[in-house]
Amino acid sequence: MLGKGKSGYSYLASWNERPVVFKRMHNEPCPYYQFTGNKVEAEVQAYQRLQAIGIPLPELLDFNPEQQYLIKTYCEGLSGAEWLANGGQDEDIIQQLFLMAQKLRIHNLNIDYFPANFVINLKKIYYIDYEVNPYQYKWSLEQWGIYYWANREGMAEYHNSGNWQGINQRAGSGMPIKAPFEKQVEKWKAKYK
Repeated sequence: MLGKGKSGYSYLASWNERPVVFKRMHNEPCPYYQFTGNKVEAEVQAYQRLQAIGIPLPELLDFNPEQQYLIKTYCEGLSGAEWLANGGQDEDIIQQLFLMAQKLRIHNLNIDYFPANFVINLKKIYYIDYEVNPYQYKWSLEQWGIYYWANREGMAEYHNSGNWQGINQRAGSGMPIKAPFEKQVEKWKAKYK
């Protein structure tokens, strides 16, 4: 098992003798996010939109809406959470995040900027989740996601133990701790936005 997200469980698997990610959807509730429709179909549509915009993604190889799974290429590297836990401080990665956010904003879209949804390999960042939503400032990189990237210590604790207390304002809120990281976030926004 590679991880569990709001919509599914991801597993490292083998398909046609190559490593892939097998994502099986689940129907577990999420207190701060509501799903409508078929999750597989939504992710396939999101994949197509993100690919057309030029967001670096793993390739979608197969999917089945009835059996609620999809298969995508496996991106080697460190997850964003693991990269932060290991002291990741490469400003090129942060710049790439802001470039992604700018492309998406032009198309009136947000992605899930939580660090576990990214893989870093050879100084390049890939968005490994296919989730996409209409743009809302509240869930944008600069208002929401970048605070997780600024919180290296909290992300290290989350990565190593699964403990959310060091990254979220309240359990189940999906809202990052902001106050200690505002100066760093403002610096990044001034430099890369």
